[in-house]
Amino acid sequence: MKRALLLLAIVLCLAAVVIAAPDFSGTWVLNAEKTAAANPQAAGGAGGAGGRGGGMGGGEMTIKMTATEMTISRTMGQNVQETKYILDGKENTVNTGRGDLKYKATWGGDVLTIAGTQSSTRGDSPYKAEYSLSADGKTLTVANTRQGQSGEMVTKQIYDKK
Repeated sequence: MKRALLLLAIVLCLAAVVIAAPDFSGTWVLNAEKTAAANPQAAGGAGGAGGRGGGMGGGEMTIKMTATEMTISRTMGQNVQETKYILDGKENTVNTGRGDLKYKATWGGDVLTIAGTQSSTRGDSPYKAEYSLSADGKTLTVANTRQGQSGEMVTKQIYDKK
């Protein structure tokens, strides 16, 4: 009986986390001014903030989200690039257009973290992107962490809901 109650409590807690998780669904447009302000260490403003940081790039993107996956679609010239992340906390692999990304997607409060190893022709490198939504749901922040020559560097991209 105690075991059944403990299991029920765990299931309810997990359900509460899934229900409370933010929904990033929508069409988002890069706010270059806010992005530059969020990255004063990056030379050249938004471009220095990683014009393609974490695979996000500048411009517009569409996110579709369910309880188990997040799909990001971006138009790159004539092509649409779609990246689907599985949100189960287990190691998964996705092709980002720059190579395979082995990652785990985990929730920490209202922040979705996608972290792992990005493979490319130049070798493997650590990858980390953290997605968070403003309280009013109108601003999406994507914080990308990369290993640079001088150590770890975090850049933020700020998107407004279209």
